[in-house]
Amino acid sequence: MKFPEIPLLLKLRIVWNTLFVQCTIFIALLLVFWGAQRLYAAMDRTTFPSPCTIASEAPALSDNEKGKQLIDAITSQMRYELHSTFGWSINDILFNRFVLDNRAYRQYGVYHATKFLVDIYSTQIAKLGTSDRESEFLYQARLNCFTLNPRKFWFPSAESSYTKGLNLIEQYKNSLDQGKGVYNCRTDDIYASLQLLIGENMLGYAQGLLENAQDIPFYTLDNRIYEIQGMVLVMRDFLYALYQLYPEIKAKNNEENMSVAMDYMNRICTYDPLYITSTVNSGELILSYLLFTKARISDIMTSLRI
Repeated sequence: MKFPEIPLLLKLRIVWNTLFVQCTIFIALLLVFWGAQRLYAAMDRTTFPSPCTIASEAPALSDNEKGKQLIDAITSQMRYELHSTFGWSINDILFNRFVLDNRAYRQYGVYHATKFLVDIYSTQIAKLGTSDRESEFLYQARLNCFTLNPRKFWFPSAESSYTKGLNLIEQYKNSLDQGKGVYNCRTDDIYASLQLLIGENMLGYAQGLLENAQDIPFYTLDNRIYEIQGMVLVMRDFLYALYQLYPEIKAKNNEENMSVAMDYMNRICTYDPLYITSTVNSGELILSYLLFTKARISDIMTSLRI
């Protein structure tokens, strides 16, 4: 039995209608996905365009006041994450690192950077010399509170441990007010801090996360990018605070270096695309931002030696 041939015009119409329906469904799905992301962003911040606030009279502050401002800059993002809409998500039963993975890995990055910066603050900046004792409050915070696995759920939970560490830091700040605490940030301490930022535990570690980014599955790649974002959030706050508190950094002709470094760090801190793959919104873009940032911080650090 021979079937009648379908006219060419009708064939084209069928193809057109099929494509139209498929495109409509695809666009509708994208809009739903985009709308869900915007709704979530309205409930829980997903981009961070500005570093933490520093007192406008920063250069005129006393040394102890500068110490309080600097430790606040280090812990600002940790405080935000603990008190954000969904709290500390990495170890939650419901809103965990598998459900809200972007924020969970951002929180891990925040933890990573906060821990290392609290360490150098306690062991080097908040001391009169290498043989001087650490503040007992900072010592307890960094060894007993901030060393806990951020994914730990059972008692003591990670968030309760970090909250205790932040409370100990508040006690350290009170000791500065009472004249019992020590804060002694010198040029070599600033240099060591910048060296930490560009070293293997910070920007070096971040670069390593994106090694061979084109070969990393998209579901792993986006987690690594948001972990880097968490680290850069803390680093940006710390660098901005140092620059505002110590005008001698600016006096070394570092205005351009600082401006460019902050620009690329801001790009990372506001990075929140609809989707990430190995070729679209890829890790290579973030890696380039990290490399530019590292180069500028390295230039700032070198200028302090001249």
